[in-house]
Amino acid sequence: MSRTRQRLSSPEHAAALGGVATEPTRAGEAAFPARISVEVTNHCNQRCVLCPRQAFTRPLGFLDPALFERIARECAPHGTRLWLHFLGEPLLHRGLVQMIARAKEIGVREVGLSTNALSLHGRLADALLDSGLDRLECSMDADDAETYRAMRGRDHFEQVSRNVRAFLERKRALGRERPVTSIQFMRTPELLASLERVVGTWRPLLGPRDFVMTIEPASFGGAIAVAGAAREERPPCRWLTSSLMILQDGTITMCGADWDAHAPLGNLRETTIAEIWHGAELARRRRAHEARRFDEVAPCATCTDWRLADGSGYRNATPR
Repeated sequence: MSRTRQRLSSPEHAAALGGVATEPTRAGEAAFPARISVEVTNHCNQRCVLCPRQAFTRPLGFLDPALFERIARECAPHGTRLWLHFLGEPLLHRGLVQMIARAKEIGVREVGLSTNALSLHGRLADALLDSGLDRLECSMDADDAETYRAMRGRDHFEQVSRNVRAFLERKRALGRERPVTSIQFMRTPELLASLERVVGTWRPLLGPRDFVMTIEPASFGGAIAVAGAAREERPPCRWLTSSLMILQDGTITMCGADWDAHAPLGNLRETTIAEIWHGAELARRRRAHEARRFDEVAPCATCTDWRLADGSGYRNATPR
């Protein structure tokens, strides 16, 4: 079996392939990540001003479906939720529907993704409805063409609006509850001023479990200038003990702040998720956070996104 395909099962095997040493589970650390974001691609068809991907130094590409299956098989026994998106548009991956269906076949607890909805139409939209996808987040971010163009860098507002509406109508016609669908808007002053109108526009199209969601902009470790709520004391970041990021080439990073993979934890072609999760390097970073020595962990020193790690940045604007 080739080195890149070999499934590792022990710290000794990891070390033999240049992997990581492992440490016992510490207090507050989950035995396995509760959620993993899998970047199925970092290609995109928009140029959003609140996204750092225009400054990538890492290569563009598409996740190997065979590698995704390895991820799904390792995650399924732990009840880990997979979110098939990071910096890129997942609907551009031609094998996306098959990967979702395979993950559900294998037994992954929940599979979701976020899309700009530009490709959410026709056969692909129907295939997503049949794939077993649990959650679909449609990022609108604006409620008019001018604001949309300013935020997204493209004149796609009318097309995206039609696509999302048609998808919701098709889902309702089929009597489907899944994927639970959210219409996402970035929480800006302009959006807050018109939120009641926005909710009124979308509510009639929503199914029983669907909702409109607002989100706080992230700084991506200081790469994007956003307003942050000041706090007297910064706590250890919850992401370090609950989640991981897997990039399209198999690289594992600790969170979205390391969006350009300057401080990677390893690569799944040479190790496993479990060995990274219990590895010495991630343990060192957790200890630094516990001691409030954030400058010892790049890129934590300049990051304000820790304030979003408790989920408070995501708000349901249509509570039932």
